[in-house]
Amino acid sequence: MILINDLYYNGTKISSRRQFQGVDMKWFRSLKLVLLISLSPFMKTYAKELRPWIYFDLGDTVISTKDMKHLKYFRGAKDYIIGLKDKGYKVGLITNIPETFGSDYQEKFETLKKVIHDGWDDSENFDWEVFDAVFLPLKNNEMKPASHLFQKALNETQGCPAMYLSESENEIKAANTHGFATKLFVEGEKDLYVPLEKLTPFIKHEFKKEYNEECFNQIS
Repeated sequence: MILINDLYYNGTKISSRRQFQGVDMKWFRSLKLVLLISLSPFMKTYAKELRPWIYFDLGDTVISTKDMKHLKYFRGAKDYIIGLKDKGYKVGLITNIPETFGSDYQEKFETLKKVIHDGWDDSENFDWEVFDAVFLPLKNNEMKPASHLFQKALNETQGCPAMYLSESENEIKAANTHGFATKLFVEGEKDLYVPLEKLTPFIKHEFKKEYNEECFNQIS
């Protein structure tokens, strides 16, 4: 006889101990095996999605906005982001825009893309497709360094480490308080971004929360 406590789903009892009395152990083990086999593809897919995230501020970290009519990538920015993707990292943007850009997220995002398109003056097109997520404030009081966007970005990581890069010291301080590994972008430095070959140990050392080590299994 198998004795199993009452089973619940979303707070509702779906079976009781009495229903399992007299169940053959061989049948129960077979059921367990079927469940494991059924869940196996899901677990493999989930494991593949566990990756560290690299978040960038957009203006004056990825692109120079000193002249809004002549927007350009910073030196090596596009190749660096492509390199991150090639190594297996998830890449996102956390960027401020004014509330007047639109009434909802999609309208605001389309306005941002139009602003970049209209001022773009680089030989390489700006590539939005490379980003796995773009976080924008819906209200002015959600703009960085407020915590709202940083918390949303962390929620996206499924418990994996995250890094934030920005030219703003206030934003770097705010990201640090949320546990991000951070890198202050300084235009005149030799290495504008953490070199790819040093990135994994940098994140592991600087990220300030507990995380699943499997997050780095897909990083080459």
